[in-house]
Amino acid sequence: MVGRLILLIILGFVTALYFYDSREMMIDKAMPVLKPMLVWNAEREIEELSRAVRREQRTTYEFPPTRQWSAWLVTNFTGDAATDPWGTTRSYQAWPDFFAIRSDGPDGQRASPDDLRIVWHRPF
Repeated sequence: MVGRLILLIILGFVTALYFYDSREMMIDKAMPVLKPMLVWNAEREIEELSRAVRREQRTTYEFPPTRQWSAWLVTNFTGDAATDPWGTTRSYQAWPDFFAIRSDGPDGQRASPDDLRIVWHRPF
């Protein structure tokens, strides 16, 4: 009984996504559930990028240069690590003693309250 109900829900969701008229309605209805999941995913991705940058620093004694960020991502990650779950390019800046990785968040606006950011300072 429960298995059939789950199958029916999945079938309804797939059907709604298939037809363009109902696709927007389904996305709007699902956004309250999807948004926290996307934020959580973006936070985990930024943490993973931060760990990789710190590993690079431990190996080479330098952070990846800001100008070479895109090439560094292509070399060290598969897929599109440069963009966040909302399709916006993440920013990265490195200084001699610290680096910062930032996502503009769900609204895609820079310097808004929903921005996600990691700043890591080199320990002395």
